[in-house]
Order: sequence, then C-alpha cells, then structure tokens
Amino acid sequence: MSVEIIRVLQQYRHDLMNRLQIVQGYMSMGKTEIAEKKLNEVLAYYNEERRLMGLNMPAFMLWILEFDSSFDNFRLKYTIHGEYKNVHISESILIERCQDIMADCSRELDLQVLYEVKLVLSKVANMSEIKVELFIHSDSDIDLQVKEHMIDRYVNKEIDIDKTANGIRFCFTVPCQ
Repeated sequence: MSVEIIRVLQQYRHDLMNRLQIVQGYMSMGKTEIAEKKLNEVLAYYNEERRLMGLNMPAFMLWILEFDSSFDNFRLKYTIHGEYKNVHISESILIERCQDIMADCSRELDLQVLYEVKLVLSKVANMSEIKVELFIHSDSDIDLQVKEHMIDRYVNKEIDIDKTANGIRFCFTVPCQ
C-alpha cells in the first residue's frame, strides 16, 4: 500500500472516531436529543460517502477525501444527487476542472478567511453528462474585484461562474461515456 493511502486511511479513521466520540459525549451527559441529532448527521455523512463510492471514480474519491487536509482555509461538503450505476463519468475532466477552480480560489481569496466549499453532482436528463456545481461560501464578503477577476478568467472556458450573495458559484458539465 502506498504511503498516501495509509495516510488517508489514518485520517479517515481519526475523523470517524471524532464523530462517534461526540455522540458518546452527549449520551454520557444525558443529552440524548443532541446525541441523536449528531448520530443522524454522521449517518447522513456516510450515506453521502456511499454515493461517492458508487461513482466508481477512485481518483476523484481520493481528491474529495484529502480535500480538507490539502487546503488550509477551505472545508468541503459534497452532495451527490441520484445513483450512477453503469454510468462512466470522465473522471480526468472532473478532477482537472475542480483542481483548476480550487487553485484559482487559493490564489485569489484571502488566506485568513475560512471558506465553505459545497460540491454538488447532479444527473442531466439524458445522462450523457453530469452537472457539477462548486459553491465557495464565506461569512465575510468576497471582494467584488476578486469576483470580477475570476469571472473574467472563466469567460472562454467551459465553466460558468456567478456571484452569489455570500460567495461564488462555479458550474460546468462533465461528459459520461
């Protein structure tokens, strides 16, 4: 096994234990309603992860699992709408575009601000492609000039970028084979 895989597994185990210890802590204090809520959050997280594994894209899954440790000021949450059995998504295009967007965000955005990143994968009706949305959210305002600069950079690419009230939204499609 490679050192990278072992590191990811160690981090994965660490995160799982943290989640379970939080539930256990609330149970030991008799706060069963909060413990149940936290347990439901853990179950929802791992249900989403099951969908991620169902994509059958090991390199993309590894990118997702390593995301938070790869970026100091970005935290990722992801949602995968639908099941993708027997669908072969172009993994290399998906990873390349996500990496390009995150590289630009790392260069352009304030290193002192913690940004929430929300990645959403959705089926397109004919299943010849999937829609990918990447939302960069922040409680502090993202400078309008930075938004405009990033929008200008993506004009001729196959990535749409929009300003939102509290961040930036990137949207693109990835072909399925």
